[in-house]
Amino acid sequence: MTDKIKNEIRIPEDPKEAEALLAALQKQKKFAGLLGIAKKAGRVIAGTNLVTDSIRAGSVSKCPHAVFLASDVSDNTRKRITNCCTYYEVPLYNIPLTIAEIGDAIGKSGNVSAVGITDAGLCDALVKLI
Repeated sequence: MTDKIKNEIRIPEDPKEAEALLAALQKQKKFAGLLGIAKKAGRVIAGTNLVTDSIRAGSVSKCPHAVFLASDVSDNTRKRITNCCTYYEVPLYNIPLTIAEIGDAIGKSGNVSAVGITDAGLCDALVKLI
């Protein structure tokens, strides 16, 4: 194992901690996979501005059923999304993926801080993984 990997991931000595870490990593991978499926189905609104605009538009087909926010967004972005979701009563979930990981999951070359899911079934599946 290289030094770089050892520095990034702390491998626990306790087997129960190791199992919990593995389970958490598997959930993150599954969550990212479902985001990719939702993107291929055309049911993802990606980016802070697009998410807030689609919520404000109020169109049933374009309004997300839920919004998922990356773990490492800035305070300003978190406040914008939270205020918009609260006002328009759209569920908001903080997810353990970073901005870069969300971008990779949906095939964007850049960073994506917030995603809205417009399909109820995919949204329910994602919420169950949180």
